[in-house]
Amino acid sequence: MIECRKIYKEFRGQSVLEDVNLKFQDGKIYGIIGKNGSGKTQLLKIIAGLSRPSEGDVLIDGVVLKKGEYAQNIGLVSDCIGFLPQYTATENLYSLAMIQKKIGMNEIEQILRIVGLDPNSKKVYKKFSLGMKQKLAIAQAFMEKPKILLLDEPMNGLDEDSIGEMRQFFKEYVKKNQALMILTSHNREDIEVMCDRIYKISNRKIRVEEE
Repeated sequence: MIECRKIYKEFRGQSVLEDVNLKFQDGKIYGIIGKNGSGKTQLLKIIAGLSRPSEGDVLIDGVVLKKGEYAQNIGLVSDCIGFLPQYTATENLYSLAMIQKKIGMNEIEQILRIVGLDPNSKKVYKKFSLGMKQKLAIAQAFMEKPKILLLDEPMNGLDEDSIGEMRQFFKEYVKKNQALMILTSHNREDIEVMCDRIYKISNRKIRVEEE
């Protein structure tokens, strides 16, 4: 379970989030909607430990995420994920997998096929289309089978068929692994089709939009 307690975030002298109090339970998908710059991305980064709240706390399974700590066992799709431009999809994932050494080449090849990338392709990342780059970002988020998924606009750049496949994959993954998924999307349909609960950020505050 993830809990946000009285989160306040100030960025460049302006408040971005105010008095955010939320609880996220395992086995569910949560959607966050709001205009560009409303604080959606900032909230995910705070939960992941990539950004510190100006005030308030994030608790994961009842333990406060302290300054300098990163949330463990999470998968993240975010603009902060960097890939090596001269590496193929497989080489990029392998280099990331070697950091914790939880998985090997079999798991890497499997997740690449799931997202629709060829693990044997010799095309390097700098020559990828936007859709291919997004598929690789999704693959790295899921490859180590995390219990928490924080996905910031995960469908960006994907074609209609790929969007349908990813929606189904996300739902099946959460159900099978009793994972917790929080995602943002500019596509209202993504949120409505996948999410058990929807939150809306408006005027720096967040509220339940619908059950």
